[in-house]
Amino acid sequence: MKFSYSKPTPKHMVDLLTKVWVFYMCLSLCLIWGLAYFLRHYTKATNRATDVYQIEGNIYNHRDKRLKQEILQVAQAVQSIKDKSAYTTNIKESVKGILSIIPDVITIQSITIDYSSLTIKGIVPSKDTFKATLQQRLDAIFENSHTEFTPLKNGGLRFVSTNSSVLPFIDQKGD
Repeated sequence: MKFSYSKPTPKHMVDLLTKVWVFYMCLSLCLIWGLAYFLRHYTKATNRATDVYQIEGNIYNHRDKRLKQEILQVAQAVQSIKDKSAYTTNIKESVKGILSIIPDVITIQSITIDYSSLTIKGIVPSKDTFKATLQQRLDAIFENSHTEFTPLKNGGLRFVSTNSSVLPFIDQKGD
């Protein structure tokens, strides 16, 4: 028996349009969850890489500071060597200058040179010879000059001439 003019069709609990709508909703939720998962892991990886780069930067900064200190130490060593070389050259020239003013009649036993003083020990035939030759030249160079004479058995005199000046006779190291 039929009471309807239409043929009965099977009815589904969920309509086709609803199925499509639910499918796309699930698909979009999965995509959002996947994107969130990817971003979370990408952020962690980026943070780790940032930490590594910061550590490497700190290492490079430390190396840079250490190299700058080493360069400074080498520069100071080079400057010290230059100063010593200049000091040695200055002393050499000073000794040459002192030896050039000593006449042949005076025998020198020792010369002690300091920054602002000069001590000469030696033997001279007489006080007059010393005063006429060496003492005049020393007085021209130094402000203070003192000489002590000691007689020898052979008739000569042993002398110790101590000369000093306020201004340095030779330049000090590092100047």
